[in-house]
Amino acid sequence: MTAGEGFSKKERLLKSKDFRVVYAKGRKISVGGSAICYLENALGHSRLGFSISSRNFKLASARNRIRRLFKEVYRRSKAELRPGFDLVLIVKRGFDKNSPRIEAERLFKELTKKAGLV
Repeated sequence: MTAGEGFSKKERLLKSKDFRVVYAKGRKISVGGSAICYLENALGHSRLGFSISSRNFKLASARNRIRRLFKEVYRRSKAELRPGFDLVLIVKRGFDKNSPRIEAERLFKELTKKAGLV
């Protein structure tokens, strides 16, 4: 891991108020059953949050694995993304919980490219 490639606390979208703002004022792009909501922020760096429904993925271990996969993908590709956005990644039923990281990476890159964040 090189400098600046981590996933620090300031890069996480944690508060439900922040999620509501992104849902209400942001734009939403869907690809392959998953979606990304994004909204420009004034922080100078991007923040990432996740919405993984327990209705679609019953086991917490499955939701956590998906979250870890996409955190790793974001961490590795954040240098390519335009800074200054709040992102909420919505993973829906179509994503297989046992997918390899390459599949998560393909989906994330497709979502960000379609949203114009690359």
